[in-house]
Amino acid sequence: MVDFTRPSARRPLGALLAGVWGYGCQCDWRVPSAIAARAFASGAVAFGLSVAGSASAQTTPARGSRAAPARPVVKAGQSKGLETVVVTANRRSQDIQKVPGMVTAISAETMARQHMDSAADVAAFAPNALGYNFDGRLRPRYYIRGVGNGNVANNAVGAVALYADDVYLNSLAFQGFPLFDQAQVAVLNGPQGTLWGKNATAGAIQFTSLRPTFRNDGHAQVDFGDYGQKRGELVLNTPVVKNKLSTRLSVRYEDSDGWARNVQSRKNVGNFGDFATRFQTLWRPNEKVEFLLNLHIRDMQGTNVPYYSAPGISVFSPLKIGSRDWTNTNVNGRQALVSEGASFHTIWHPGAGLTFTSITAFENAQRRQSGDGDYTPQEYSRSYDKLHPTQVSQEFRLASDIHKRISWIAGAYYFHENLHDNYATVTLPPGAATTPAIIGQPAYAATNYTQTTDSFALFANTTIHVTHWFQIAGGVRWTHDHLHLDLESQQALAPVSFSANPANWWNAGSVLSSLTGIDGYHGGRSWSNVSYEVEPQFLLDKNQMLYVRIADGYRSGLFNTQVTPNPVNRGGAPLQKAAAVNPETLSSYEGGYKGSWFDKHLTLSADGFYSKYDNIQVSWTATDAATKSTIISLTNAASGISYGGEFAFQARPLEDLTVSGNVGVLRTKFTDFTAPSGATNLTGNEFARAPHQTANISVDYHYRTPIGDGSIGTHWNYTGHYFYLVSNETASALQQSAVWLGDVHASFRPGNSRWELSGIVSNIAGNRYLVQVLPYSATSQTFTYQYSAPRMFLLSARVDFF
Repeated sequence: MVDFTRPSARRPLGALLAGVWGYGCQCDWRVPSAIAARAFASGAVAFGLSVAGSASAQTTPARGSRAAPARPVVKAGQSKGLETVVVTANRRSQDIQKVPGMVTAISAETMARQHMDSAADVAAFAPNALGYNFDGRLRPRYYIRGVGNGNVANNAVGAVALYADDVYLNSLAFQGFPLFDQAQVAVLNGPQGTLWGKNATAGAIQFTSLRPTFRNDGHAQVDFGDYGQKRGELVLNTPVVKNKLSTRLSVRYEDSDGWARNVQSRKNVGNFGDFATRFQTLWRPNEKVEFLLNLHIRDMQGTNVPYYSAPGISVFSPLKIGSRDWTNTNVNGRQALVSEGASFHTIWHPGAGLTFTSITAFENAQRRQSGDGDYTPQEYSRSYDKLHPTQVSQEFRLASDIHKRISWIAGAYYFHENLHDNYATVTLPPGAATTPAIIGQPAYAATNYTQTTDSFALFANTTIHVTHWFQIAGGVRWTHDHLHLDLESQQALAPVSFSANPANWWNAGSVLSSLTGIDGYHGGRSWSNVSYEVEPQFLLDKNQMLYVRIADGYRSGLFNTQVTPNPVNRGGAPLQKAAAVNPETLSSYEGGYKGSWFDKHLTLSADGFYSKYDNIQVSWTATDAATKSTIISLTNAASGISYGGEFAFQARPLEDLTVSGNVGVLRTKFTDFTAPSGATNLTGNEFARAPHQTANISVDYHYRTPIGDGSIGTHWNYTGHYFYLVSNETASALQQSAVWLGDVHASFRPGNSRWELSGIVSNIAGNRYLVQVLPYSATSQTFTYQYSAPRMFLLSARVDFF
């Protein structure tokens, strides 16, 4: 976690309780304007700066880390440049400019200023990173350096590991949570293997909530915007026993009407309500030990996000994009997600510079989704899914004194998950404008499975300070995974009929026609892995550093649970069966530079990487030649490579002006990949969702007037061209053109009052682009696609209680 704390008289909206427990994120980077202007101008000439970068995000090289309580001290008469950002690299407190790797740290101020709503929003602030909410907030996906989760199954394991308050979240049902009362977010590029709870090939994203403090604090905020946007947030921090016991309650509710309407029902599509709350208790009985209890719940209800359809005869047909304001389906669809969880953190300092950490956590969720299966006004098909994941995890760590010439950290991690999924598809009578004759109708198919996962890991890391100008860090991790799958899939043998309650069609008991099992899998698989990391660091002077990072990443094997029945030969072998998929590994080789210039008025970061990727878990889409059915399966590609670079900067050219940015360049290629269907050779193709360039730039100006202070700014994000599928189809339906997205935001706080007003216009240019495309469906003879959000505005009012 990154510590952005610094005392300030000015508090723009979203400074979310700056200084709380050393985790506050108030940024006040004022410097004398004349010095800063000369410094920035000189630096721009010397380094030829011409770069787009991360809006409002502190981006700098560092490996996965979490903030340590620290406040920079500025002496009288000292020039105030950019603050020293402290991270816990290798879970230790260090200056972020002195640890290797690339991390984008996003402060609470930035999250509030940008009105970030969902966990997936943060990826857009990091170089070479993407984040999407495909089905609202039910199924987010993340990609870093072209590596991500293309698997649409509910048992998918992400290549980007997500952590909320140091707890790894495995299931997609846990990962799309709303953002509120956060201290910071860190996006970690590159494999994360030796120290974090779960090994990952692409990177990690860590969300850290503001913790209880030993003083009264709190705020309330309300937001209103177009498309029926309404939000409310309440935070109360209450000391119970002075310097011993404190509690913090954080509550958020969000409601939206959605931006589209259904031509058939004349009702809104994509409307939802999302309620979440977090209650924390911090107990510090003495200076050597502290306990933190975190309880949280969430309840989201709404309709499915807007999906649109366009006619087509093959995957090569061009997509005819229509109105974003109207969908045209005979079913709106419903979605619901209820989750609850708890974590218990213990930190103990037994003496001799040692620190012991224990994290025990439990998460549980139930998610339901039903709706149109073809996204057309015809009654072709319906779909239904009920998911129930439960996970338990335990982590122990023991760390030595960081001030010793040789320091170390060692630990153990255990993870258990029980995941049950029930999904079904049906073609309901009477069928109206019928499906193609080859498919036949009506039809019914359903799959039920339970997957259990047990993962164990032992890890260790050490840092050796060889000389004052050279140090080396290294680590190793052993991981063992065991997965067991019990799956049954069945299909109707003939056109089906239903009982008196066809609305409950997904329940096999409602089907009066005979059913037969078409696939069954009952068995387990185990995999083990040893990964390592080596990081030589060369300190050119106190403000300049070169580094090399060699690191391994590993993603566990799993089961392909997407069974595709044969719509013609009913009861026969399915087109796609359940099967085990092997683990993937990634070896990354990085080198970089980090430095600050002109009395810390300018910071620069650069990182180049080359990654070798083996047994790549790939989501493969194909059309069955005989039945024209779409088959989506998970398979292993033999190997691939990715390489590129990332550059970031921060500058304060004027006293109250901050400019920051980053740019990412990426190239990917499968070096050995024969697709499972039709023996198609895809060697040489690019990875899916791997844009050649990404960029962010932000400009923020803090102003002061006789009646109050405030800020104005803008943030722009660029995503280059990429393909949706590993087959690299060139049809407009299956590739995304480059796009710029920008916003303008402002805030104002009258005098020294506790009130603050703010607003934002997002997607100010009104750009329309696709975030998801489903391949051609023989059943409905259409493409299906999903748009990005339109231009939207939001106005906010906040009051601080103390």
